[in-house]
Amino acid sequence: MPAPIRLVATAALLSATLMLSACQSSEEKAEAHYQNALSLLQDGDVDRAIVELRNVFDENGRHKEARHKLAELLLQKGNRQQAYSQYLRLVEQYPDDLEARIALSEIAFSSGRWDEVDRHGKAAEELAPDDPRVKAIGLARAYRSASVGDDAAARRDIARQADALLTDQPDNMLLHVMMLDNAVRDQDSTRALAETDWLIAHNPTDIRTYQQRLQILVSLGDMKGAEALLREMVEKFPKDKENKAALVRFYLARKDLDGAEAFLRDLAAASDPKDAGPTVDLIRFLAELRGPEAAQAAVAQAIAERPDPVPFQVIGAGLDFEAGRHDQAISTLETILTEAKPSEETRNIKVALARMLLATGNEVGARKRVEEVLAEDPAQPEALKMQATWQILADQTDEAIAGLRTALDHAPNDSQAMTLMAEAYIRSGRPELANDYLSLAVDASGKAPAETLRYARVLIGDDRLQPAEDILLAALRLAPDNRDLLTTLGRLYLQMEDFGRAQHVADTLRRLGDEAAVSAANQIEAERLNRQSGTDEAISYLEQLAGTADASLSSKVALIRARLATGDVDAALTLAQELRKDNPGDDTIAVVLATTYGAKGELDQAAGIYQDLLKADPNRPGIWLDLSNLQMRQGDRAAAAESIGKGLEQAPEDPRLLWAKASMLEQDGDVDGAIGIYETLYQRNSSSLVVANNLASLLATYRDDAESLDRAWTVARRFRDTQIPAMQDTYGWIAQRRGESTEALPYLEAAAKGLPEDPLIRYHLGQAYMALSRPADALEQFRKAIEIAGPADQRPQIEDARQQIEALSAAAPAEN
Repeated sequence: MPAPIRLVATAALLSATLMLSACQSSEEKAEAHYQNALSLLQDGDVDRAIVELRNVFDENGRHKEARHKLAELLLQKGNRQQAYSQYLRLVEQYPDDLEARIALSEIAFSSGRWDEVDRHGKAAEELAPDDPRVKAIGLARAYRSASVGDDAAARRDIARQADALLTDQPDNMLLHVMMLDNAVRDQDSTRALAETDWLIAHNPTDIRTYQQRLQILVSLGDMKGAEALLREMVEKFPKDKENKAALVRFYLARKDLDGAEAFLRDLAAASDPKDAGPTVDLIRFLAELRGPEAAQAAVAQAIAERPDPVPFQVIGAGLDFEAGRHDQAISTLETILTEAKPSEETRNIKVALARMLLATGNEVGARKRVEEVLAEDPAQPEALKMQATWQILADQTDEAIAGLRTALDHAPNDSQAMTLMAEAYIRSGRPELANDYLSLAVDASGKAPAETLRYARVLIGDDRLQPAEDILLAALRLAPDNRDLLTTLGRLYLQMEDFGRAQHVADTLRRLGDEAAVSAANQIEAERLNRQSGTDEAISYLEQLAGTADASLSSKVALIRARLATGDVDAALTLAQELRKDNPGDDTIAVVLATTYGAKGELDQAAGIYQDLLKADPNRPGIWLDLSNLQMRQGDRAAAAESIGKGLEQAPEDPRLLWAKASMLEQDGDVDGAIGIYETLYQRNSSSLVVANNLASLLATYRDDAESLDRAWTVARRFRDTQIPAMQDTYGWIAQRRGESTEALPYLEAAAKGLPEDPLIRYHLGQAYMALSRPADALEQFRKAIEIAGPADQRPQIEDARQQIEALSAAAPAEN
C-alpha cells in the first residue's frame, strides 16, 4: 500500500502549494518572480532571468527594481532599443529616477538621437547637476552645440573640460567620443588614433569607431593601413554590406580592378555553400564592371552548383530587369514566391519584387508586397525603408521616423535608412536633427560619394564651407576620380575664392577625359577667370574653347549664354545664328536661337521658331511653355493661356504646364482652381519645394478654416531653415496665423529684405508687428504695401492694409 500513500502525500503537497499561491497578492507574486530572477543571475542563467523579470510586470507593472535590472541586462546583451524602452517606461513612472535618465541620455548619445539626449540630459542635470556622469552628459550637449555652430574656440574649451573629467572617469564612453571628435577636427592624428584604439578595445562592436579610424588613416596617406583595416572590418562585421562596398571602392579608386575581383572571389570561395551573400556580391561586381555576360555566366554556374538556387535566380531576375526584360524578371520572382514557404528569404524577395513593381509604375502592387512583408516581420529593414519613403512623401513624418528607428535598431549601419531619417526630419521642420543623420550616413557609407555629396550640399547651403571641404576631401581620398565630388569641390573653392585650388580641380576633371568631366572643368575655369580676372578674360577663354576644330556644342552654347549674361546680345545672336546654320537639324540649337531672339526683343522671330518646332512635334511641353511665356511678353495673355491649354492636350500630366495653368488661375482669381492643381502636383511629387511653397502659401493666404491652415503648416514645416525669401514669407505668415508671432517675425523681416517690392510680404510683416504691439512699425509696412501695390490693387490684403493705416493714423494723435 505504499504507492497510494505517496500519491496522496504528493497530491496534498500540490494542493497546499496551489492554495498558498492563490493566497499571494500580485505584489507578492511579482516579488517572487524578481527574487527568482536574481537567483538565476547568480547561477549565470541570464536568458531565463530575463524571462522571469518580464513575468514580474504581469503582476506588478511598477516594480522599479525589476525594471532597472531588465533594462540593464538588455543593454548588456546589446539590445539597445529594448533597453531604451524599459528605461523610458521607468522615467514615465518615476520621472526623478536619475539612473534611468543617465542611461537614456547615454543610449541616445550612442545612436545620435540628440533630441532625446537633450530631453533626458536636461532632466538629469536638474536632478543631480554635480553627478560626474551628468557632468559628462552636459559637456556632450554643449560640445554638440559648439560644433553645430562652428564655434571652434568654445568646442576646444569644452574638450579641455572633458579631458579633465577623464581623470576621474577614465571609462566614460561619452568623454572619449568627444575627445576623438575634437582631435579629428583639430587634425591631431596622434590623439585621434589613440582614442580609436581605446574605443575599439572597450566597444569592439561599434563600427563607427572603425570608420573614423579609417578616415584618419586615409587622411594620413596610410593606404596599407587603410586596406588592412577595411579587411578587418569586413571580417568582424560580415553582415555589413557597406564595408565590402567601401573596400571594393578602395580598390577601384586605385585602378585595381583585379584586386577588387580577387577580394570578392576569395570571400565567395571561403563562404559556406548555403551562404549565397558573398557570391551574390561577386555577381553584382561582375555585372557592373565586367559586363552582363560575365555576370549571367556566374549566375548560371551558381544555380547549377549551389544547394539553394533561389538567391541566384533572384539576382538573375535583377540582371534581366536592368537589361529591360521587366516582365520576365517580375515573372521569375512571382514564380519563386508561389513555390516557397514564408521565410526571411521570401520576405527579401518580396521587397525586391516591390522595387521592380514600383519602377514599372505599379505602386499599388508594390505597396501590397511591402504590407505582406511587414505583416510577417514588422521589423524588416528594407520594407520599413520603402514604407518610410511613402510616408515621407505623404508628410506622415512621425510614422516614418518611428519605422526608421526600428529599421536602424536592426541594421544600425544602414546609410540609406539614415538618409531617409534626415528627409523625414527635414519635412517635419527639424533641420538640426536632419543634419545629424546626414553626417551619420556619410560615416556609415564609408564616405560614399552619394551620401557625401548630399551632406556637403547642405553644409554649403548653410555657409559651413570648411566642414564641406573636409568631407569632400575625405571622400575623394577613397574615390579620387569621382566627377561629381570633384565638380562640387571645384564650385566650393570658387565660393571660397580659393582660385588656385579651383584651377587644380578643373585640371583634374579635364584629365578624366569624358565629355561631362571636361564640360564641368570648363565651367569651373570660366567662372574662375570671371571672378579672378574679369568678364573679358572669361569670355576670351570661352571663345577659345568654342573656336577649336573639335569644339563641342556645349562649349559653343556656353559662349552664347555668357554673351547674353554680359548684355552683349548682338554677339550672342550672331553666334546662335551661325550655330543654327551649322546644325540645321538640332532642335536644341533651335531653342537656343529662339531664346537669343527673345533676349534681343525680336519676339516674332522667336515665336516662329517655337511654332515650327511644335508643328513638327506637338508633344513638346517645354516648347509650349516657352511659347506661352513669349506670348505673355507680347501682351497677348489669351494666346498664352491657349498655348498652355494646347500643351496640356498633348501632355495632360506635365507638371510645368500644370504649374503655369495654376499661376494663371490664381491671377484670374480662381484660387480654388489653383489650389486644386497644386494639390495634384504635390501628391505626385511632394519633394518639389516650389510646389510645396505655392500650395502652402495659397492655403494660408486665401483660406480661413483651421483644416487648411493645418494643411499649410504640414506642407511648409520644411522651410524652417530656408534662406529663400518667398519660402521665408510662407513659413513666417503661417506661423503668424497660428499665433506664433515671435517665431514668425525674423522670417517675415528676412523675406521683406529679400523681396522688398512684394506688397503681400509687407502686409504680412505689418500684421506681425501689430500682433507684437509695434504699431509704428506696422504702419510703416502697411504704407509700403499699398504704395507698392498701387491704387488699382483691390486684393483683400491690400484693402485691409488701407483700413489699418486709417485706424493707426487716427490712433496716433491720441497716443501722443
